[in-house]
Order: sequence, then C-alpha cells, then structure tokens
Amino acid sequence: MDGKVIWITGASSGIGEALAYEFSKLGAVLILSARRENELERVKAGCACSDRCTVAPLDLSKQEDVEATADRILQQFGTVDILINNGGISQRSLVVETK
Repeated sequence: MDGKVIWITGASSGIGEALAYEFSKLGAVLILSARRENELERVKAGCACSDRCTVAPLDLSKQEDVEATADRILQQFGTVDILINNGGISQRSLVVETK
C-alpha cells in the first residue's frame, strides 16, 4: 500500500478510523472524510504517517459537497487508487415508503 492514495469516508470513528490507522502503518497516502472535522484531525494525529494524511470534511447527504470535494481531491492528488465508502446516511423506513 506504500504510496497508494486511499480515500476513506466515515473516517472519524469506528471501522473508518481503524482502517485509517492500519493503512497509515502500511505507508498509504490517506484522505480522511466525515462531517466532524475535529474528529478527523484527531484520527489524523493518531496515524503512523500523519504527514501523509489529508482531512477533507464532507457531508454525504449533500450531493453538491460530494462533487466539490471529489473535484478538489482529484485536482490535488491526480487520482484515488482505492475508495472506501464507509460513511453512510441512516434511512429508517420500509422500502415501499421510501422515495
């Protein structure tokens, strides 16, 4: 994973946080996204190679934010080798009642 650009959504806690720490140990270049920037900064500080981590706050419920963040990341890094779509939006309703 050395030098691979890995973008992790939902990186501020749980599985996303754990993945950030593990990929950092392997030398990956990380892009950490979630809504809570302060929590992303905490995760970044805990990474083995925090100098290879970029915080990119993102609210997945806002499509325009997703597109703008993706554009910014591609301009900065040129590519994303691995995208881990760990972040999500909770939807609690029956399928037949959901738009």
